[in-house]
Amino acid sequence: MSFSRRQFIQASGIALCAGAVPFSARAAGKATALPVPPLLESRRGQPLFLTLQHSNWSFSGDNNKVPVWGINGLYLGPTVRVWSGDDVKLIYSNRLSEPVAMTVAGLQVPGALMGGAPRMMSPGIDWSPVVPIRQAAATCWYHANTPNRMAPHVYNGLAGMWLVEDEISKNLPIPNHYGVDDFPVIIQDKRLDNFGVPKYDPPSNGGFIGDTLLVNGVQNPYVEVSRGWVRLRLLNASNSRRYQLGMSDGRPFNVIAGDQGFLPAPVAVLQLSLAPGERREVLVDMSQGAEVSITAGVAASIMDRLRGFFEPSTILTSTTVLNLRPTGLLPLVTDNLPMRLVADQILDGLPGRTREFRLGDSLPGINGALWDMTRIDVQSRQGSFERWIIHSDTPQSFHIEGVMFLLKNVNGALPMGEDRGWKDTVWVDGDVELLVMFTQPSSEHFPFVYHSQMLEMADRGSAGQLLVQPAVSY
Repeated sequence: MSFSRRQFIQASGIALCAGAVPFSARAAGKATALPVPPLLESRRGQPLFLTLQHSNWSFSGDNNKVPVWGINGLYLGPTVRVWSGDDVKLIYSNRLSEPVAMTVAGLQVPGALMGGAPRMMSPGIDWSPVVPIRQAAATCWYHANTPNRMAPHVYNGLAGMWLVEDEISKNLPIPNHYGVDDFPVIIQDKRLDNFGVPKYDPPSNGGFIGDTLLVNGVQNPYVEVSRGWVRLRLLNASNSRRYQLGMSDGRPFNVIAGDQGFLPAPVAVLQLSLAPGERREVLVDMSQGAEVSITAGVAASIMDRLRGFFEPSTILTSTTVLNLRPTGLLPLVTDNLPMRLVADQILDGLPGRTREFRLGDSLPGINGALWDMTRIDVQSRQGSFERWIIHSDTPQSFHIEGVMFLLKNVNGALPMGEDRGWKDTVWVDGDVELLVMFTQPSSEHFPFVYHSQMLEMADRGSAGQLLVQPAVSY
């Protein structure tokens, strides 16, 4: 067998480059125990402290720690757990060198408590809201929503999971022991340099997409579980990448909840989409004792990885989200999957009005207008609901603060079963029709914001402001 000169040079280059495969590709092959963020709960009225600060973290799970941002000394933040009916005092402390605003996406509270631009914290400043928890059990998330800086702030590590529990979630025969059979799974994509340091270089249009998949801040994680039902609370905290999740052996996900809480009944699916900002809760049956992985598509080939030397890659070097390893431990929940979870979600009557929104594509904005903090774009009334039609030619996620909505149709078709609960975030690829319920009031000084969940597009102006007039009481 003979080589041409060009083939020899190509083969030699590949051999040399293979020895210097980027850090993300090298680290992806090594399994790391899933970090479970510490649980932070409100006890007897004690405040919850959330300190935004510089930290050090290893994305490969070894001793190679690099500078990051985070909350309470970690990359990302602790999991906050609160109970419906409680009034929770938060103390956000900004110990970073630039102004930051924070919010809890999915929380049903008045506009004055949503955070954002009106609640900007300068360096060294605190914000201490008392938050009334008055909603059904749900998996929410808290994160930076600093005007024009949300994308880099979330990318740097200012995010965490926020769990609301109630009597229904407490009494359902499903896993609820945090870190034992009930796990937070925070999915992100990043671009790491050869030293494992995150690089953030947003494109001139569209959103940032990296080549390294992280879960709870590490690559290629595994978790040891009992041989029974395992509950995973999935959060897509990526800046713009959507994931299509599946199980390596073809077993189904049993979806039990979406953004705003439980579905009426579990829905078994083989493929599960997860848009930026979206949350889903799934149960996985591990009773047969076989190891299984959750995956997100097809990983990059060696040639794809080598191209990453010369231009930023958007192909994931590894697509393993989480490896589930059953042990000899007995399950804490032995019941069968419940047939029903909560009552069907329906809205009585007709929507108050219909509105249409066109999200920016190559140019930012909504309906041709850039976000203006001095302008109210939409006014509605607490207790009413409206029909919103959202259109985008560039596929992207869309979020509305302070509301909950039902997905009525997607490009003229009925929504998938796993999308038939209350939501606050939706993937838009064409047209979606929403029935938006205004549960909370806001004001001119403290409006709700609706925005592209492609964070770079939101930072460039794909956002609008929503004033919800308080319900009239007699």
